[in-house]
Amino acid sequence: MYGSEFTAWYRRMSVVYGIGVWSVLGSLLYYSRTMAKSSVNQKDGLTTETPSELSERPKGFYVETVVTYKEDFVPIREKILNYWKSWTGGPGAEP
Repeated sequence: MYGSEFTAWYRRMSVVYGIGVWSVLGSLLYYSRTMAKSSVNQKDGLTTETPSELSERPKGFYVETVVTYKEDFVPIREKILNYWKSWTGGPGAEP
């Protein structure tokens, strides 16, 4: 029974892998052909450039970033290392 389960799993993973590989190859082929067409059109001068509406900033829209500084802040990396050291017998947090 174990061998048939493994065979079924192997076939499923082969199908998933195959779909992924063919998707990547198809995307590369499609991309290379579209780039070749666009380079030919640019050489012939057939491209039309239209200004996009998003090139200008919308009025009344802004982003504000607030940075707060905590005096006794301990980065999460330090907390994890101190916890790990407490389990492995290394020196813990320094006073």
